[in-house]
Amino acid sequence: MIRDLTDPGVDEIIERYRRYWNNEEAEEGNRSLFQFNPARPMGDTPDPHPLELPPLLDPFPFGEGIRRSYEEHGLLNDDLLRMVGTGITSEVLIGCRVAVRAGTHWAEPAFVDWKQFDDYRVEDNPWFQRLIENTKRALDGVDGERYPFSCMAFRGAVDMAEALMKGERLCAAIVDHPQQLKDLLARITDITIAAARAHSDLLPRFRGGQFNSYGTWAPGSTVTFTLDGGCLFSPAVYEEFFLPCDRRLCEAFERPFVHLHAASRQHFVAWTEIPNLGLQCVIDQAWLPEGRNLPIGPQLPELLADFKQIRQTKSLMIYGYWNEEWLDLATAELAAGGCAINGMVDDPQAIRQKYMQMPAA
Repeated sequence: MIRDLTDPGVDEIIERYRRYWNNEEAEEGNRSLFQFNPARPMGDTPDPHPLELPPLLDPFPFGEGIRRSYEEHGLLNDDLLRMVGTGITSEVLIGCRVAVRAGTHWAEPAFVDWKQFDDYRVEDNPWFQRLIENTKRALDGVDGERYPFSCMAFRGAVDMAEALMKGERLCAAIVDHPQQLKDLLARITDITIAAARAHSDLLPRFRGGQFNSYGTWAPGSTVTFTLDGGCLFSPAVYEEFFLPCDRRLCEAFERPFVHLHAASRQHFVAWTEIPNLGLQCVIDQAWLPEGRNLPIGPQLPELLADFKQIRQTKSLMIYGYWNEEWLDLATAELAAGGCAINGMVDDPQAIRQKYMQMPAA
């Protein structure tokens, strides 16, 4: 078992990620990157509460916990890396309170007026200050040459604006206050870039790259951001209001990585045309407590044409609830080189035995 980045076996792992990012053709007999977890419904939150500022991190016990974890479980979770992270929920950086309930985090609206960020400095935000301080403390306690520190996952401009204003008000602003909304989105993007760069600049480089929050090494500076709210808008509206923000965020990093949902496939072409952007797409299903899946939006068979088009120019990570039928379809239709498949399955061990015997591309 490979336990940390000093193991000689890491050379091939990093080379594998380099080939993935470069969308290189796989050698005959090689397979896609895989990572599988047992399927289960989202847990509830027995004590809903507001998210509070994290305490100051104590470097020594934090480092000891990290070392024990990697010693016990190793560096890899199937083909993807287990990461060390100090990230926060990014909506707090624009003043949103966050409620912890129903098994996840929910940002609460904080829109005041169109100029509320004109004189705002994210460096004065206590959440930003704690992020930076705790990252420094984590690096004091953990050897960054031995364990992979992950970049932070941020909400992209469309998601930050939706958190700030909520969907109905955001959609109305497209019609009623277009220029004011564009100015607000530009400032939100300024804030995101400033925070993301400040955090990323603290993280050690490894073989000239950094680690992203989805378990891969990237050949350059990286950040993860989400664009869930893209599903609300037509391609024309998104291109006018939000795509310029996505491009600016990508220009601030060498190999950014974005989390998307299949419900936003009307924008796949636009995102694919951003040259340095890596893509991850979620095929949505709800795993219900009674043990069955409820499809939400387009599913794999109707997405294959879109995925093939993406794969003509760049790599793609696909997340979903997988069964053998879908895995057979994906591996038959999508070239192994530059393809990563991860998510939940009923029986991870059986899936590993069937699909992970060949070497990864």
